[in-house]
Amino acid sequence: MNGWEIAVLVIVCAAFAAAVGFMIYRKIKHKGGCCDCGCDGCTGCSKCKSDDKK
Repeated sequence: MNGWEIAVLVIVCAAFAAAVGFMIYRKIKHKGGCCDCGCDGCTGCSKCKSDDKK
């Protein structure tokens, strides 16, 4: 492996770790819509529709 391949590998791994960390952070902080499906309260989510009626 040369230097460029190692740099690309490190960048891809860092981006993946950042994405996973961001998803875990949002899950812990309960960011999002009325449910944990990540829809942000969209009108097409059946969970959000049932929660509105309660």
